[in-house]
Amino acid sequence: MKLSQKGEAGILTYIEKHFRFPGDKRLILGPGDDCAVLKTTPGRELVITTDELVENTHFLRHFADPENLAGKLMRVNLSDLASMGRVRPVSCLVGSGLPENIPADFVLRFIRALKKEALKFGLSIAGGNLTGAREMHFYMTVWGEADRKSLVTRYGAGPGDILFNLGPLGESKAGLEILKNGLTADKKRFKQLVRRFWEPKPFLKEGALIGDRGLASAMLDNSDGLGRSARILSELSRCRVILQAGPEAVSPALAAYAAAKGRPWREYVFSGGEDYGLVFTARPEKAALVKKLLPDALAVGRIEKGKGVVVEGYEGKVQSFRHF
Repeated sequence: MKLSQKGEAGILTYIEKHFRFPGDKRLILGPGDDCAVLKTTPGRELVITTDELVENTHFLRHFADPENLAGKLMRVNLSDLASMGRVRPVSCLVGSGLPENIPADFVLRFIRALKKEALKFGLSIAGGNLTGAREMHFYMTVWGEADRKSLVTRYGAGPGDILFNLGPLGESKAGLEILKNGLTADKKRFKQLVRRFWEPKPFLKEGALIGDRGLASAMLDNSDGLGRSARILSELSRCRVILQAGPEAVSPALAAYAAAKGRPWREYVFSGGEDYGLVFTARPEKAALVKKLLPDALAVGRIEKGKGVVVEGYEGKVQSFRHF
């Protein structure tokens, strides 16, 4: 059965029946009306973000299944919440543009997988929108609650700060290359890299810890590569970022893949994208506490007076994902 045969009404009916979250007492009105209605907690901040996955920009249809798309859509949005400190996910709105010839089962599988992800991370799906489109795209707006005291922005880095990264570097970029090249041997040998592309980890607990303990002076999620993250920090905090990455910055899987392709691993570490870890700066006096509480956090640079980004120990060009 094609999506056109199932019809918009059929899909909407399925969504309204499937996206029910009786355990969420904050959700007063969910899918089925013009707007979602939620109760908010007095004295708490509402934190909202949105992101999307677009065919031929973020994925190709021939290597994308609905479960992977649903999982990644949820996780890239939650990663934004994690980068703000302690933010508790509350609910979300989801929309999509779908070609009429897509199999209806593809959409139903996406819906089931999306609910599974929502339950895993403790938020409800309050509604959304459907439209026809030449190419598939999926988008989400997610919101959470936070105490303003535990929020972290991108604006507070200062000279003397240490730049830390928490999470993989460059693995998603390599995973995407493997999927696009379609070589079965690479898919089998480098399963970890492919999994990193499809299953980024939103560092919600770690972001909450950073916010609660005041560890970071500035923070963002690493969505467009370490080089791009450093440029954002430089521009918004008005400082110079010195990037440094030793062998400890590359995973064994990525090192093996880069060697197999005859390319420097630093190309992936600095120019990767969609890793969705946390990049943050910390005052020098807090560096020991960072390592104690977050032993996987890796120092990848420092902050100085000035502007721009300087990469030490690498002569190659640092690129990052660009939408346009």
